[in-house]
Amino acid sequence: MSFLFKYNEKLKFDTGNDNYFELIKDGLLHPSKVGTYLTSPFLKIILKLNGVKFGNDVTVYGIPRIENKGKIELGNHIRLISAKCAYNSGNLAGGAFLRTSSSGKIKIGDEVYLNGTTIISEEEVVLGNRIMIGANTIILDTNTHNVPYKDRLRRWDKIIRKPVKVEDDVWIGANSFILKGVTVGRGSVIGAGSVVNNDVKPFSIYAGNPAVFVKSIGEEI
Repeated sequence: MSFLFKYNEKLKFDTGNDNYFELIKDGLLHPSKVGTYLTSPFLKIILKLNGVKFGNDVTVYGIPRIENKGKIELGNHIRLISAKCAYNSGNLAGGAFLRTSSSGKIKIGDEVYLNGTTIISEEEVVLGNRIMIGANTIILDTNTHNVPYKDRLRRWDKIIRKPVKVEDDVWIGANSFILKGVTVGRGSVIGAGSVVNNDVKPFSIYAGNPAVFVKSIGEEI
């Protein structure tokens, strides 16, 4: 069991408690907490079992939900947060969910931080490098259902799918939606709670439902 003790300092940093066995006991008594405590390498097994390819220094906090019928690729220096936790802002982060259909592909670059993020792909979702995604953001490259009411539950072949691209150095605020066919330009910021249904200019701030241009990066906020 000696291998467990090398995680003590990291556990103390993550949870405020450096006693591994107390944390396991607490997890058994309070199952909803256990995901907060278990990190890599334990949960990397979940990625491998689901056919997810990943690079170096990938850390998984909590237990993500993964449904991978297509391809999912994670780069280097990834933080995938799937543990319920509250922040000073009062925002509550939930679990992460990555899903691809047989035709779907999720590709995530290097140095990306995903916090309770949902990504659903039936075509392609590409995230660049150095991206921060706030809690409970949802990224979709599909409508998931048809708009005409007669086809909503039975004509899956008619569902509209368009690829999504988030370029390098983007910051997406919590509780946002990035919808099909959108390109989020490099260096941009998406305000919390935004619904992005059109392209975002590079080095710009967008916010609202639907998200609209606020100002260019570099201007006083």
